[in-house]
Amino acid sequence: LDASETVFIPAKFRNLSLDGDRVALETWAGVRGTEGRVVEVLARGRARLTGILRKAGRAVYLEPDDPRIAADYGRVPIEDAPIGKDGDAVVIEITRYPDAQRRELAGKLLKVLGDPEDPRTEIEKILACAVIPIEFPDDAQAQAKGTPQEVGPADLADRIDLRERRFCSIDPETARDFDDALCIEDGPHGGPRVWVAVADVSHYVRWGDALDKESTIRGVSVYLPDRVIPMLPIQLSANICSLNPLVDRCAMVVRLDYTDDGELHDVGYAAAVIKSKGRLDYPGVAAALGGDFRGRREIYRPWEVELQRLFKLSRVLRTKRRARGALELELSEPKVVLDADDPRLVRDVVKAKGDPAVKQAYELVEEFMIAANEAVGSFFRKRGATTVWRVHAPPKEDRVRQLAELLEAYGILVDVAEATTPLGMKKVLDQIAEKPGAQALSLLVLRTLKQAVWDTVPVGHFGLASGDYLHFTSPIRRYPDLLVHRLLKYHLHRDGQPSGGGYSKQPPDTEALAQLARDSSTNERRAMEAEREAVAMYRAYMMRDQVGQRFEGVISAVTNFGAFVEIETPYVEGLIKIDTLGDEPWDFDAVHMRLSGRKSGKMIELGDKVMVEVNNVSVIRRRIDFTLIAISHQGKKPVTHHPKRVAPEPAARAGVSKQRKAGREVEKATRGQVERGAAPRKIGAGGKMQLGVSHRGMSDRAGGGAKRGGKPQKKRR
Repeated sequence: LDASETVFIPAKFRNLSLDGDRVALETWAGVRGTEGRVVEVLARGRARLTGILRKAGRAVYLEPDDPRIAADYGRVPIEDAPIGKDGDAVVIEITRYPDAQRRELAGKLLKVLGDPEDPRTEIEKILACAVIPIEFPDDAQAQAKGTPQEVGPADLADRIDLRERRFCSIDPETARDFDDALCIEDGPHGGPRVWVAVADVSHYVRWGDALDKESTIRGVSVYLPDRVIPMLPIQLSANICSLNPLVDRCAMVVRLDYTDDGELHDVGYAAAVIKSKGRLDYPGVAAALGGDFRGRREIYRPWEVELQRLFKLSRVLRTKRRARGALELELSEPKVVLDADDPRLVRDVVKAKGDPAVKQAYELVEEFMIAANEAVGSFFRKRGATTVWRVHAPPKEDRVRQLAELLEAYGILVDVAEATTPLGMKKVLDQIAEKPGAQALSLLVLRTLKQAVWDTVPVGHFGLASGDYLHFTSPIRRYPDLLVHRLLKYHLHRDGQPSGGGYSKQPPDTEALAQLARDSSTNERRAMEAEREAVAMYRAYMMRDQVGQRFEGVISAVTNFGAFVEIETPYVEGLIKIDTLGDEPWDFDAVHMRLSGRKSGKMIELGDKVMVEVNNVSVIRRRIDFTLIAISHQGKKPVTHHPKRVAPEPAARAGVSKQRKAGREVEKATRGQVERGAAPRKIGAGGKMQLGVSHRGMSDRAGGGAKRGGKPQKKRR
């Protein structure tokens, strides 16, 4: 099975499997679509459990957070647990899995997390279960502490000197690590010349050293609302590698010479030394572009001309990218706003980049990062050299065909063959943009697309309609960018161009690079899942005291177990369970993405406006449950709904609800993010043996991670 294929496994056919296990299945056509039974557990997907430590005499147990584990196995014995007190939140490592002889779990205590009512405890659980390393090992710390924190004379060798150029960095307001900086000036051919400078991490982190080994384990920095787990220690990430203002810094630069109409005339690559002249932020740039220099914005006035030139050119480049078929999915991502003094307090959850002017400032930087990444990709393609590409393969034709069936119900016609090309898919999105509920329909497109990964095979990037795309511009926070820097330096050295030194030896072979790319892709998925779960936790935490309150929202997704509702303020999403819709049976129409009451004929469809009441919130399960109060279809009067009242789950842990009803099963809604598709698909039936991943339970879809304490990060394209 791939990530889009779903098989329902009845409880009696789970055969000792746990959520997340890789299993062999036997499948058949059933009343819930494709059903199956677990034939064999091939690999365990879960190594750790979280919950509350309980003591009964000399025995110590884990009361699992996961109600599926609690329902199937009850309390989990903890072996040798001398620390921790009754009621502490803890993490255990599983030491015994259920087998034919003993249908039980057991584990050993890994960490005592403390107060279960503190949202930071939930973050600790997320990090522990994702096995994301937090502390750096001694040898990596020693290397970081021994790294000079100033650029010395020896560092200037084999570099071009760009310290007089007017570079500026543009980042979120709370940023501490500055990967990139921009400079625009008149080029020798009459058009603009743009320098894209990128932190030269490879000058300080070399093949096989302690920091390199640790970076391969981490793969990427992890950005959570309340903290950052950096790929590199702070001595590098926020100091000597970071393009901080008014200090000399080593950089790798890409020179982009454009004609006045935005055609790339010439390009160059070199190791350099720069001195950034300004540390700008997105809101400030947005204000400057609008001519607002009031208050602290006065410091942006000296940058007005350059910012306007960069902005004008970025719009030309964006138009050209769109013309070649680059996709733009207008999907809002949630941003968690925490109290500046007390991160336990959630002030709000809002839409990231909700201000159109700030969004344009982000897009300004994004265009030149894409241009630099493509320019470096072109360097490798032209010489047929191995590198690590950012690969986004085209969607499968059968996935596009299913999308076409869904969109036809909304009056959107899709040429299936054409939509397997970027330009064809762009036409689909252009039609969607004109429809009510465009964001919900865009999610259908998103789930049709594959996930982008890193690879040594240059498949191209479907979403960007680019054949030369790789990642070069963020080596402080992404390991593949660091790999690309090293490979570029090797070839620059061979060409006799300024390379900064240190990379004259043959780099690792293609297979070794491919393995590093695969590992980085795995680590990126791990980080994205942790980031999404953290945001989902904070969204639930924000709503924990809102049970009984009513909100207006929009149907954002429809499934066979209910409908998801998106609320604007605060920006959260929850589920209307199908069993709360009344006593009549409800049918799910997968083609038209709607639920319909079998007796009343009432319907729930994508884009419908609704009034909902918060029925239950579980921070532990990242869940918000709604009861439908009223619904308004497009162009029709609101209809009051008479829901089936369901008693809220018992509250626990200061408003954090928890439910552990034995035997309860809730299906999982797989909701994708940018670069990820996850729509359900029909697969072969009739006793076929399949390989897949076991999933049970339902989790609220959360948006992408937030960079640097809740600020939006640069897109993972």
